[in-house]
Amino acid sequence: MLFDRFDCAAAEGVILAHTIRIPGKTLKKGWVLAPEDLAALQDHGIRQVSGVRLESGDVGENQAALELAEALAGTNLRIGKPTAGRCNLYALHNGLAKIDRQAIDSINLRDSGIVVATLSEQAECLQQQAVASIKVIPFAVSRERLDSTLAVASGGDKAVDLMPFQACSAALILTETVGFKESLLDSTLRVTRERVLGLGGELIFEARCNHSVEEVCEAIRSAQAHKPDIILICGASITVDPADIIPSAIVESGGVIDHFGMPVEPGNMLLLAHIESCPVINLPGCSRSPKLNGLDWVMQRIAAGLPLGKIDILSMGVGGLIKDISHRWRMREQAVLAEQFQSHHKVAAIVLAAGSSRRMGEQHKVLATVGGISMVRRVVDAVLKAEIDTTTVVTGAASDEVRAELQGCNVSFAHNADYGDGIASSLKRGLSSLDEDIDGVMILLADMPFITASHINDLLAEFNPATERDIVAPIRAGKLGNPIIWSARYLPAMMQLSGDRGARPLQDEFAANIWEVPMGDDAIFMDVDTVAELAGANTRCE
Repeated sequence: MLFDRFDCAAAEGVILAHTIRIPGKTLKKGWVLAPEDLAALQDHGIRQVSGVRLESGDVGENQAALELAEALAGTNLRIGKPTAGRCNLYALHNGLAKIDRQAIDSINLRDSGIVVATLSEQAECLQQQAVASIKVIPFAVSRERLDSTLAVASGGDKAVDLMPFQACSAALILTETVGFKESLLDSTLRVTRERVLGLGGELIFEARCNHSVEEVCEAIRSAQAHKPDIILICGASITVDPADIIPSAIVESGGVIDHFGMPVEPGNMLLLAHIESCPVINLPGCSRSPKLNGLDWVMQRIAAGLPLGKIDILSMGVGGLIKDISHRWRMREQAVLAEQFQSHHKVAAIVLAAGSSRRMGEQHKVLATVGGISMVRRVVDAVLKAEIDTTTVVTGAASDEVRAELQGCNVSFAHNADYGDGIASSLKRGLSSLDEDIDGVMILLADMPFITASHINDLLAEFNPATERDIVAPIRAGKLGNPIIWSARYLPAMMQLSGDRGARPLQDEFAANIWEVPMGDDAIFMDVDTVAELAGANTRCE
């Protein structure tokens, strides 16, 4: 890899090191400079650019990050799309992070240009939360350099994984004394139920009794009849000794005290026991609060299927001084974020098939066959196989023929009588026919026969108008292609477009907002306008 300043006259293929903005055009960092880009730069007085020219044996930053991510990721993680040399690993479930610190340290100490950041070992994480982030800092690394790092990452078990929470049932016993406020018991029940639900479990039994050995024993027997996975006991007074009332009741019920006290603040007074194979926890006083405390750590380990005993609890001291933050509040905020990522976004597809096809000769191009199937049918079939909500085909010239070709397809039609005014008029006609409750729209061209459902679904997977991913576009070799998904918030601006450039002016205007999704082939660039291009497309199908 050669980093330098290059004369624009000889910079074709150079990867741009810094974003350059000129009137009507934005070339972002990582863009692979094409002849038309260099001509535009020189037209605006830019004679040199800083960038990188790859050499033989170099592996691009995105490919390198992806290969390392694949070597590190366990089965409970999803590998994200590599972008700008970064590839994240996302949790497929709620659970605890499983990190091989030795392997991660070895990678980070081996090569400062290839780094991995992870959550702490056994850190709680929600579904879709990033557990690790792999970053390749230079624009490329040598194959030899990457392979040596992969060898470290591939040794033994996967270095980054997740221990999913398993749904477990819980029983709660609350004790009370004379004058004890019922409202405090009610609030303790609410907080505890929320804790259990937050781990994917269910509170299946609740009992209230006097703070005595006899009544606690009776409540334990009632709880056991429901066969819970865990029994939680919150006393009216805090247990101060293994011979106190609640521990005595546990022993009298056939239980064994495993450990009393933990090096976690808040949570010092937690007691761990078991009756047969069922864990029993005498809750510390701080458990009445939703704030993160030692009880959360203990319950997380149980839900994740990890062993829990005296040594495990006594090993929680480093980091055991918990910050004074509201754990449940934080979890609620994270849950909202997770819901935004998981929730289905309603995306409509518009297939533009209205043009006059002047360069194709007598045959209308969208009706021309590629691999024995008309181009418009190929595009529509791809859309219908993907996770799109609705599909609208905009017709113009050859409207009747296009409708006949798509007979039986689950699509709507919108006719643009003014198709001669340019592609913008067809786009606006399609937009005006859509439901008002859509989250976004994907614009497809009917003359791009190699777009598949896989391309479309890859874009849909990255689209999220609640985050920065509200314009999603495919990219290959630093160049954007089609189709593109636009959030509904851009539709008013689209309705102001005119001429034959489609949404290109908005693409330039909102270049900084585009979320790029790398693609593995050049289908995103291949449209068919001429007889020669049609012949080439059919040759590709052979």
